Amino acid sequence: MGVAGVAWATFLCQGVSCLLAVAVVLKRLAAIKTERKVKIFSWPLLGRIAVIAIPSILQQSFVSVGNIVLQSVINGFGPSVMAGYSAAVKLNNLVITSLTTLGNGISNFTSQNIGAGKLYRVKQGFRAGRKMVWMLCLPLTLLYLLAGRFLVYIFMEDITGTAIDTGVMFLRIVSPFYFVISVKLVADGVLRGAGLMGRFMISTFTDLILRVALAFLLSVPFQDTGIWCAWPVGWVLGTALSVLFYKSGPWKDAVEPLQP
Repeated sequence: MGVAGVAWATFLCQGVSCLLAVAVVLKRLAAIKTERKVKIFSWPLLGRIAVIAIPSILQQSFVSVGNIVLQSVINGFGPSVMAGYSAAVKLNNLVITSLTTLGNGISNFTSQNIGAGKLYRVKQGFRAGRKMVWMLCLPLTLLYLLAGRFLVYIFMEDITGTAIDTGVMFLRIVSPFYFVISVKLVADGVLRGAGLMGRFMISTFTDLILRVALAFLLSVPFQDTGIWCAWPVGWVLGTALSVLFYKSGPWKDAVEPLQP
């Protein structure tokens, strides 16, 4: 079926996953005992959810738009550079998706402990999350640095010297900074879980806007290598903002109780 087959496969997989997820949630909710009948729908609750959901939706949308703009810059350097980037960015997305998933787990942990009034555990969760993402970053960064050429080769159809070199260069520039962006994603998870969506959006859009702007600027003197350098710069500044916002959160003065 060609490309249509890929689209149908995606649709069917997501559809089955959706049905299973809804079934599990409904089963879990039915097991919760209540004193009165539960409302099927609540406008106030929808509003509370939207306050968290809409900024996250906008963030994902703008990230996609930013990637399209970056792709337009990369396309100007020809098919070989495009092929190398396409292969390397798949490997990059594998890491970022994994780190983002861990950040989402931190969001749940944060909201649960804020609801329980245990603000000191938010700081514990941040430290534990940071250790977890760094444990993931270490082997993947080493793998990309030492075996990047082989990994890029797996994802390529146009196997040319320029394409391979482009993919390897992207990984060598970007992968050491996984340790930086991972901290941002953990801090962002805390901010989302605390409902501090304004701060979350500021740090996220700062990272995205800087990456796009620097890709344009650095591509002039440094060619495609300048585009790859835009990633670390955006990540470093975005992470600095996220950590600063985390440090100034309502849990900053929370003290862990002494163990008996």
